[in-house]
Amino acid sequence: MPLGINETMLVTTAYLGNIQYFGKLAQGARIEAHENFQKQTYRNRAEVMTAAGVRTLTVPVVWDHRAKMPIREVRIDYTLPWQREHWRTLRAAYAAAPYFDHYAEKLAPFYDERTYRPERLFDLNGDLTRLLLGLLGLPETLLFTEDYTAPAPLDTAAEAGDFREIISHKPRLRRPDPTFAAPEYYQVFADRVPFVSNLSVVDLLFCEGPQAGQAVRASIHTAH
Repeated sequence: MPLGINETMLVTTAYLGNIQYFGKLAQGARIEAHENFQKQTYRNRAEVMTAAGVRTLTVPVVWDHRAKMPIREVRIDYTLPWQREHWRTLRAAYAAAPYFDHYAEKLAPFYDERTYRPERLFDLNGDLTRLLLGLLGLPETLLFTEDYTAPAPLDTAAEAGDFREIISHKPRLRRPDPTFAAPEYYQVFADRVPFVSNLSVVDLLFCEGPQAGQAVRASIHTAH
């Protein structure tokens, strides 16, 4: 399926972004590089499936509540062993997935606190996003905004191509996205946990392997 490039689409930086997010990147969406950090968003969190249901992985940051924090300057808080905890969760969640062993060695170095310690969240997200794009067989080049664009009104944001707030774990912010259809596939704990769509793309990758990239492409709809 040929992808129409749409550089007017806007997304935020994201930690282990979801399927919808990678669909936007596959279409040439630009990542907002001049905003201020917002807590409790996909900028530093991701959702994965575990035996107990969906679990959120959060990268801790050094948060100054008194000041606005440009997204490129947000520092990761290494006083907490988040890398070890995230990798332990990913292993427990996906060790039985058909393709975990195939991709684990690619992801594991990013969770080795002895050898990989990026100072800033923006760099961590960029490194992981490029890796995942490559594993999905999608173009690995990331496009960034050159200056800040004020958000479109939420109810018309999808039509304007502004997905910075719409791609959110908060139900109150989500809006219909006519350019995305979440794929369904067999998840690891399907025998005990109902299917949950549009989790972190690592869920799709570990479960579907080489077909994951095609699933991302197939999720892209052209709005009319």
